Order: sequence, then C-alpha cells, then structure tokens
Amino acid sequence: MSKIFRRVFILNFIISLIGLLLYSQLTLMPFEKEFFYLAIVLLLSSIIISFLVSKIIVLPIYMNLKNNQEEFEKSNNDMKNITHQKSFELELVNTALQEKYKEQKELAETLQEKLTLETLNREKKEQLLIHQSRLAGIGKISINMLNESEELISSLNFILQNINTIHKQIDFKNELVTKSMEQLHRVVDEMNMKNKELKNFINPNEVKKEFYLDEIVMESLGVLEKTFMNHNIKIDYNFSKSISLFGFPTEFSQVIFNILQNAKDALIEKNITPKKVFVSIKKDNEFAYVFIVDNAGGISQNVIDSIFEPYFTTKSHRKASGLGLFISKIIIEENMQGNLEFENASEGAKFIIKIPLKDEEK
Repeated sequence: MSKIFRRVFILNFIISLIGLLLYSQLTLMPFEKEFFYLAIVLLLSSIIISFLVSKIIVLPIYMNLKNNQEEFEKSNNDMKNITHQKSFELELVNTALQEKYKEQKELAETLQEKLTLETLNREKKEQLLIHQSRLAGIGKISINMLNESEELISSLNFILQNINTIHKQIDFKNELVTKSMEQLHRVVDEMNMKNKELKNFINPNEVKKEFYLDEIVMESLGVLEKTFMNHNIKIDYNFSKSISLFGFPTEFSQVIFNILQNAKDALIEKNITPKKVFVSIKKDNEFAYVFIVDNAGGISQNVIDSIFEPYFTTKSHRKASGLGLFISKIIIEENMQGNLEFENASEGAKFIIKIPLKDEEK
C-alpha cells in the first residue's frame, strides 16, 4: 500500500507543482501570500487524492493483476507439471513398448531357430531312416555274401593245405613259390578278419568282457606284421601295459585292424619313402588312449568331415566299400561308449581312440 501511495502521491505532486508554476507565471504573483496558500491547498489535496486514488482505484487493480499473475503462474506450473507427468508416462509407455518389441523379436528369433533346428532334425531323421533302410538291405545281402565267402575261404584253405602237403611230399623248394604261398596265406587271413568284422557288425554275438588293451592291439599288429614288412612299412610303438578295459575285444581288434589297413593302403598308394606307422597306448585318470599315426600326408581338408560317413572312401571302388571307418566309429562310440577322432598330424593321418577305464583302473 505504501509503495503504491508514494508513486501516486509523487505523480499528483508533480502535476500540482507544474500547475502551480503555470499559475504563478500567468498571474504574475510568485511568492505572494495567496501563492503559498494555494501551494498548501494543492499539497493537501495531492495527499488526499493520492490516498483515495491508491486506495479505491489503483490498489484493487494492482491486487487483481497480482492475483491474475499468481493464477497464471500457478496454471503455468500446473501445466508444466502435467506436461512433465505426461512426458514421463509417455517415456514409460515407450520403454514398455520397446521391451515388448524386443521380447517379440527375441520370441520370433527363438521360434525361427526352433523351426530351423526342427527342420534340420527332421531331415537328419529322414536321412537316418534312408541309411537304416539301405543298411538293412546291405545286411541281408551281406549275410549271404559272407556265408559264400566263408565257403570260398574254406576251399582256399583246403587247397593251400593240399599244396603244402604235396610240396612236403615231393620236397619241392622254390623261393618264388614259397613267397607266393605265404602271400596267399596272409590274404586268406585278412579275408577271414574282414569276414569276422562284418559278421560281428551285422549279427553281433560277442559279450562284453574284460581285456587288456595292449594285448588286443598287438594281436591286430601281428595279423598285419608280415604284410607291412613286405611293403617296407616300419611299425614303431610305445605301449603302457596292463591297461584293463571292459567291452568287446574282437570288435576293438577289428577297429585297430581297419585303421592300420587304411594306413597301409595310403602309404602304398602314395608311394611314400620311408613308410612309417606309429602306435602308442596311454591313459589318464578317466580314459585309455590309442594313437595311430602314419606319414602318408593326411587327408584333404575338403573331405575330412566325411571320413566317418557310410560309403565314403578316398580309395577306388575296387579296393574299399566305404564302411570300414563308419563301422569302426559305431563300435567305439556306441558299443564301447568311447570316442574315435581323426586329425591331420604333421606328416600324415592321426587317429585317436578314447575308451573309458574300468572303475578299479581309475
């Protein structure tokens, strides 16, 4: 109130002062008695008028403007608060929508992955059924062929025995004939081994039993020893003895035979000089290991993932059926709960056989 009054009074005083000065100039009576009376009256009037004007007119207008300003500021603040609240709510909704979109995207990707896996699994099952059907057909044919092969091998053995008997009777000595007879005996032995392998695979009749790993490996080496010598293939080995396993010794022997036979064929086919095969047996706390390494140069990276597939072979069709390593992997991984792996070593192929130890061997 005092601030408004002062401003109104000063305005009235200035107006009164101007009017008084104009009056004195017009009447030519400055500083007369009437002049001072008039000045006092004007001063009092200015005070009274200033008070009345500030009280009745200016103060209500000022208060109204002040209230309007306060209401405007309040409305503005409320609007800011509402705007802030709405912005916050929109951010929450946007965040929630983004989370939902992310969840939906992840769900779609997961469903796509599951669909892809399901499709792949279905294709694998179909391929497996096709393979099983083919193997079933091969099994039936193979049984008949094996029976016929056994008869032919028996006939060959009988003929060889007769020839040996005749040679002894007539005391005929010829180095070429002797070597040829030895080669025939080795061929017959190898044929017997392959026949047993296929027969046991098609109609397994062996029961699980305990066996010593080094003895079985030595048996397989013994079968091929002369053949390796004839082709100038040197066999080195390093065995940890008395490693006892529980499984199918005959089948395991066939796996060793298959891998050694493949090494022999690769060394002969590539005409490697010198020809070498290294066999080692080791064990740790959980597993026994057989390592078979040759220096035939290994297998091309393009086909390395296919060597255990049925009917796959790097040899000519006359020499191989493509089932040897496939059967070997089944024997090791399914029949003996082990693992058969392949890798290219520095000079050639390296096969790694891993078999779980018996509990008392761990």
